[in-house]
Amino acid sequence: MPSEALLIGIATIAVAVAGFTAVTSTLTPPGGSWSPAQRIRQRAIVSTSFNVVFEALAPSIAIALLNDEHTALVVVSAVVAVYAGGIVSYRARQMYRAGGYWSRAGVMLFVAGPTATLLFAANALVFASVGVFALALCIQLSIAVVSFYTLVSAAQGP
Repeated sequence: MPSEALLIGIATIAVAVAGFTAVTSTLTPPGGSWSPAQRIRQRAIVSTSFNVVFEALAPSIAIALLNDEHTALVVVSAVVAVYAGGIVSYRARQMYRAGGYWSRAGVMLFVAGPTATLLFAANALVFASVGVFALALCIQLSIAVVSFYTLVSAAQGP
C-alpha cells in the first residue's frame, strides 16, 4: 500500500503522545489533586493514543488479509467507526458526570470525537480513501493532544 508510511507515521506520533502522559503524573494541579474531569482526560490521552496506533495499523493488516485495498479500507473504516462511536459515547457520559462538559477544551473534545467517527463512517460508505482515514485519525489524535495540553496548562509550576 503506497500510503502505509503515512499511517505508520501517525501511529508513531500516537505512541509518543501516549508516552508524554507520564509527564502529567508529575505535575501538581491547583488544590493538590486532579479533578474528576482532569483524571478522565489523563486516561483519555493514553486510551485515545493507543486506539489511534492500532487503528493506523489496521488497514495494512486488512490489505494483507483481503488482498484488496478498497475492500480493506471499507471494512476497517466501518469497524473503526462503530468502535469509535462506542468510545465517544462512553467518554461523553464520563465527562458529563465529571462536570467537564462545558469547558472550552471539553467542547472541543465533544466536537473532535464525533467528527472523527463520522469521517470513519463516511470513508466506509463513500470514499474508501487512505487520506480520509488518515484525516480522521489525526482528528481523533487531537483529542489526546488537547487533553494533554489542558492538563499541563492547569498544573502549577514548581
